Amino acid sequence: MPANKKAMALASLLLTRGGYSYERSIPKTQVNGLKILIELKAVVPGPFDSRYASCSFCGLHRGPVFRIDGAMHVQCPDCGPYKVDLSEQRNWAIDTEWMIRKLRSALNIPAHIAVQKLYEGVWQIGVYKKRAVLLAQRIELVMTHALHLFHGATPRPDSWVITPGPLGKMSSDPLSGTATWWHLEDRFSIHGQGLRLVSLENDVGTTLAEPKSEPVHGPFSETFEWVHLPSFSNEPVRLSAAQAAIFRVLWRYKGQPQSAETIMRKAHLSSDKLIDVFKVKAANRGDPLYEGPMYAYQTLVIRNRRLGMYSLEITPAIFDPLGSKI
Repeated sequence: MPANKKAMALASLLLTRGGYSYERSIPKTQVNGLKILIELKAVVPGPFDSRYASCSFCGLHRGPVFRIDGAMHVQCPDCGPYKVDLSEQRNWAIDTEWMIRKLRSALNIPAHIAVQKLYEGVWQIGVYKKRAVLLAQRIELVMTHALHLFHGATPRPDSWVITPGPLGKMSSDPLSGTATWWHLEDRFSIHGQGLRLVSLENDVGTTLAEPKSEPVHGPFSETFEWVHLPSFSNEPVRLSAAQAAIFRVLWRYKGQPQSAETIMRKAHLSSDKLIDVFKVKAANRGDPLYEGPMYAYQTLVIRNRRLGMYSLEITPAIFDPLGSKI
């Protein structure tokens, strides 16, 4: 295994463990990987007190260090005195700020998108391809908080979830159908002073998950995640999962006005207003990735603000732009 790959595997292991790990607990095959991480400043050293040392045998106790005949010894309450190499007492932790910074750079996440700490050991580090990117120390943390992470007050459907690979075998992907799970050490590699995304274009799982954009339901794709609007662009507009859910519900009613409450409930969204899902933040104004869905909303949705009712505008000019059948 190349040295950089060993270093990435070690970084994932340290992230999984959390806190500090003694250097002696690092697998011998990954010692060179530790050197690379130290050079990259991807790890930070833990506190070191030469007066006390952790027992190298049981690892349960710390004892006082003393000198006998010029050699250093430690007194363990259970194991007794033994000769100790103080270099074994060095301990390291992954620098999570470094990891988040380098992952954001690898995914080209704009600096103005803030990092949010959602739970202990779980962060939202930005947005990639209009889908939230979550980083967690372990997949178990994501599974524990899955309901709130993906379906809570701030839904994050179809997120990218980055965690170290599980320490044990898993019979199936626990996030299948909810999010795309990336193993940190497999999907990212050390490149120069940072990280880069590995072979996304050749990733079978990601390729299969990418929805087809051909119009099936009027101007919408089969999954409603794409909409064809020639008046906006010759290329189809990509919708987020939440935006697609709203159009899917509206399509079912075939132009019959419905209340915002009904639409949002059937779309399984927590917001009270449809516009909340489409509005463009000041920082994203002028960006077709964000302006496209807003244009689709303004063009295709009939809004009766006085009554609070919404429906799709059923017209051949809009709903049959490419000859697709309604």
